[in-house]
Amino acid sequence: MFNKIKKINVLDRNKINYAELDKELKVELAILGGLDIFTSAHIIGVANNTQKICEAMDLDYETTKQCMLSAYLHDVGKIKIPSAILQKQERLTEEEYEIMKMHTIYGYEIVMGYDQFKYLAPIVRGHHENLDGSGYPDGLTDKEITEETKLIKIADIYDALTQKRQYKEGFAKSEAVEIILEDIRKGKTGAKYLYFLLISVIKELQETYNGDVTEYQKTKQDIETLKELDKIYKQIYDRGYTSSLSKKLDRYELAPGYDMTTNSNLLSRNISKLESLEKKLAEEKSEIEKLTWQSKEAYKLIKRREWNVKIFGKNAIW
Repeated sequence: MFNKIKKINVLDRNKINYAELDKELKVELAILGGLDIFTSAHIIGVANNTQKICEAMDLDYETTKQCMLSAYLHDVGKIKIPSAILQKQERLTEEEYEIMKMHTIYGYEIVMGYDQFKYLAPIVRGHHENLDGSGYPDGLTDKEITEETKLIKIADIYDALTQKRQYKEGFAKSEAVEIILEDIRKGKTGAKYLYFLLISVIKELQETYNGDVTEYQKTKQDIETLKELDKIYKQIYDRGYTSSLSKKLDRYELAPGYDMTTNSNLLSRNISKLESLEKKLAEEKSEIEKLTWQSKEAYKLIKRREWNVKIFGKNAIW
C-alpha cells in the first residue's frame, strides 16, 4: 500500500480516531474465531507501537489500518508452535529455534486462508527478514521487503526487548533502542521507523516526567505542612493545649480523629514518597536525554542511507 511512504498534511484531513479504528480492526479480525490474538501482551504491545509510528508519521487511515492489522496478525503462526518451546524458560536449542522460526511460514499460511487478509500475508511472513538478507524465512534483502514489513519489524523488536518475559527482564527503553541501533549500524534494519517510534516514546516519557515533577512539588509542599503540624503537636505534648495552639491547629481544617500519630505516619510516608520520586525523576531525565541523543543518531542514519531529510518538517524532536 505504500512503497514510498509520504507524510500527509494533517490540515487536509481529519485526525484518525484510534479508538474507533481499534474497534473496526477487532470486528474484522473476529472472523479468525478461536485464534485469540487480543490477550497476548506482546501482540498488544506491537499494535500500540505500530499505532505510535503511524501517528507520528501522519499516515493515512487505510495505511494505518493495514499496519495495525498486520501488527495483530504478525505472530498468529505461533499457535502451531509447541507450547513447550513457546513457554520455555531457558535459551532455545538450535533445533528448537528452527522450529520457532517456522511461525512466520505458519502465519503466512493461516492468513492466506482468509481472502480479506491475503494482502497482509507477505508482512506476516517477512517480519523477521533483515535488509542484508540474513533474516528468515526467505533471506529477503532491502528492496524485496515492503515498507509495512519494515515498520512492523521495528514495532515488534522494540516490544520484545522492553517487555518482561518468563525468561528475562525487560530492557530499559534506551537499552532497547541501543540494541536496535546496533542492528541498524550493521545494515540489518533501517532507522526510519525507529526514529518515528522515538518521537512518541520521548513525548510519552516527557509527559510522565512532567506529571512526576508536579507530584514531587506537591509532595514537598505536603511535607512542609506536615512538619508545621508536627511542631504544633510537639508543643502541645510539651505544654498542653492552649488557645494559641488550638487556633494554629484550626487553620488546617483537620479531619476528626487526626492526631500527632496520624501526622507522624503521614510525614514518614510522604518523606519516603519524595525520595522515591527523586530517584524516579533522575531515571526519567536520564532516559529522556539518552533517547534524545539516540533519536539524533537515527536521524543521521536516515539522512545518510534511507530518506531525504526534507520530509521530516515539524516532527523533528530536538
